[in-house]
Amino acid sequence: MRPRRTRTWFDATQSVLWSGLVFVVGCYQPTVVPPLASIPRPVAPPVVAAPAMPPQLPELTLPKIPLNPTPTGNPWAPKTKPRDWKYVVLHHTAAEEGSVESIHEIHLKNKDKSGNPWLGIGYHFVIGNGKGMGDGEIEPTFRWREQLQGAHAGVGEYNQQGIGIVLIGNFEKTAPTTAQLTAVKRLVGVMKQSYSIDNDHVVGHGDVKATECPGRKFPLNDVRISVAVQDEPSFPSLARGITDSPLTLNRLNRGPLQ
Repeated sequence: MRPRRTRTWFDATQSVLWSGLVFVVGCYQPTVVPPLASIPRPVAPPVVAAPAMPPQLPELTLPKIPLNPTPTGNPWAPKTKPRDWKYVVLHHTAAEEGSVESIHEIHLKNKDKSGNPWLGIGYHFVIGNGKGMGDGEIEPTFRWREQLQGAHAGVGEYNQQGIGIVLIGNFEKTAPTTAQLTAVKRLVGVMKQSYSIDNDHVVGHGDVKATECPGRKFPLNDVRISVAVQDEPSFPSLARGITDSPLTLNRLNRGPLQ
């Protein structure tokens, strides 16, 4: 009979270590790594295209237009050398209607003191009243374009050196229209400024010859002191410049002037 072995401290310790090892091994579970295909990948945000830029257009430079376009200088400046003008002589036609053409036809029948026929209309400018011409319309005649002497005053000096301006109407009966007054003041102001004519040399026909012209209802003193103002944008549409229509030129150039 084999003798019974006594359990020592070393044996007890060894038993505990093996028990712990079994416990640790029994509780261990390996980490399971899922296959790559099952791992969700980060999704990139959608690419938003930038808005298309409009085509680059060349910069446009617009002309600067004044708010109130006005005439400058003398819109009736002749293309030929001007005469030595010293006077402005104002007239009325003493008729309710008329035009450059109608006055020209009448004056072609006139004769001077020597019996010679007139060249045609004797005035340098005509201002309409709306009956035959536009109301306030200013039209130069062949005498102004060619810088010829007038045939309007009945006095040599005022014909030779006087700018003859006639307004359509009878100003013994009625006053000029507002448009006519605006136009004649404008025209007289420009003539005074352009040819150094003073107020005293702006006269009515009756100041140089025994006649009622330009009529007692014509405001001669107001017109006499006119200055060349350029602040009315509507004015250019009322004035015909030196270039007239071929019809007007043909009619005014008939007779001895040709």
